[in-house]
Amino acid sequence: MLLRTIALDYDGTIATNGVLHPKVREAIREARNAGLLVIIVTGRILRELRRVAGDLSFVDAVVAENGAVILLSNSHRRMLVPPPFPALLNELSARGIEFVVGRCLVDLDAEHAHTVLSIIEELGMPLAISFNRNRIMVLPQSVSKSSGIRQILDILGTSIHNALGIGDAENDYELLQCCEYGVTVEWAPNFLKDKADFVIPGEGPESVAEYICKISSETRLPLGVRRHRKLILESIAGQAPLEIAIRGRNILVAGDTKSGKSWLAGLLCEQMILQNYTVLIFDPEGDYGSLQSLPNTIVLGGEKLLPALDDLMEILHQGLSIILDLSHLDHDDKVSFIRQHLPLTAQYRRHKGYPHYILLDECHYFLDCLDCEGLLDTELGAYILVTYRPSQLPKELLQSFEAVFATRIVEKNEVEVVEQLAAPPSVKGDLYKLLGNLETTEAALLPPTEEVKGEPYRFTVAPRLTQHVRHRTKYFEKPTDLEQAFIFTDDGTPTGACARTLRELAASANSENFTSITGHLQRHDFSKWISSTFKDSDLANVVRKLESLHCKDLTASTFSKKLSAEIEKKYNSNSKLIE
Repeated sequence: MLLRTIALDYDGTIATNGVLHPKVREAIREARNAGLLVIIVTGRILRELRRVAGDLSFVDAVVAENGAVILLSNSHRRMLVPPPFPALLNELSARGIEFVVGRCLVDLDAEHAHTVLSIIEELGMPLAISFNRNRIMVLPQSVSKSSGIRQILDILGTSIHNALGIGDAENDYELLQCCEYGVTVEWAPNFLKDKADFVIPGEGPESVAEYICKISSETRLPLGVRRHRKLILESIAGQAPLEIAIRGRNILVAGDTKSGKSWLAGLLCEQMILQNYTVLIFDPEGDYGSLQSLPNTIVLGGEKLLPALDDLMEILHQGLSIILDLSHLDHDDKVSFIRQHLPLTAQYRRHKGYPHYILLDECHYFLDCLDCEGLLDTELGAYILVTYRPSQLPKELLQSFEAVFATRIVEKNEVEVVEQLAAPPSVKGDLYKLLGNLETTEAALLPPTEEVKGEPYRFTVAPRLTQHVRHRTKYFEKPTDLEQAFIFTDDGTPTGACARTLRELAASANSENFTSITGHLQRHDFSKWISSTFKDSDLANVVRKLESLHCKDLTASTFSKKLSAEIEKKYNSNSKLIE
């Protein structure tokens, strides 16, 4: 992921006894000059922060009062929660407890924690206590440094997935967990160091200044060691799930046609979107339309107009995931569109951080040219490339993959390409057998993927929340080869009618006489054809149930209507597929 934001705790991290270290101030200036946003995220009350740090214009924004108050441009202040309850303040005063009141926060000595907790319980208030060394902070429930930094990044138009957080105390835990990369310091509590991606060595804020200078020169966020953001690949009851970390890696998904590779790629995208990563999908065949049922995800193209380039960039800036459905274009127009937009979206991502991942399906059609080097930003990474012809990809591109998935591959030359990427010498002889025998519900996670530790891992692909739309244009509207057509017969004799698309199947079934249809229903011919020709087991199972209803007065017309409805439901990319 692109590094866009550095979020810094104040006391104990970049300041000692309230005084900001001068080298930290200089490091922040250099980071901002490099184009990074720098935000202070502190438990301090804003007026107290100004008292000890002076003019706050040396940073882009401030999150104060442990996430309850934000400050932009050193002047625009917003309270994110209501002010303290007067009843709480009155009760603290009545008990002789000293406290400090901010806009939203109540701050007091940690020795009063049990008393404050009992007061909150007695008054029935929706409040929570956060510890910060020898102090406690009382705030509405769910308020934390995490909630505050998310609010301010939304206003600034960037993402928590492009942020690095640095802190040193208990109340920094949420900050480090929500940022894509969490950093603490050598003098932090052990539990915080155990949860961090990196621990800055040293003895004080000067060490943090050196780290800020170093990280500001990097394009990408470092690869974290934590595993709190994961993709679940396989889920079996009673077993730990198979997972890989989301780390901005270049991912290859290779497999034969109809082997399940687009389903697997869609699973990766689905889980990223559900964790608020943005994904831009170049969808040449209309395979990914069902993902639009996920939050903040839209389909452009297909039966709608494709956006102009400026409009596409504006939509990306809103933090939306986008599926560009190119299935209505002819091949040359697809090539032209993708080769124009791939480098431009890469340039935009360098500047803004969005989208977090870019997926290109059928990538061999668009990246097999001699001048394709400038199409992808492989240094920044975070591409998912899907293909049934990895052999047609440039060697330099193949070498850039950091994670490799394979569904069934039966052509030996294609296995050999994946083998060169993936298999250590001890398993090379077995990879062809492994990949050639994968079921459509299975895949293999291969080296160089770090999580498999040098050995191919065969697994059953986890279920998806969204249904998979298999080549809507190709199967719903474009004809199959003549030898694959469905031939209508009456007692074994062809009637002269046939179907080469799913649309034609429904229409032809309606026009045939009932005797002919009954024979096909009894033999389950329709479901068998859908399963064998389109490899769509879900639709085939639904149609098989319809066929079984022939003994319950299911007429040809009724069957045709029900069949048509099921096909439309499955293959219409504009319909919402999750109730």
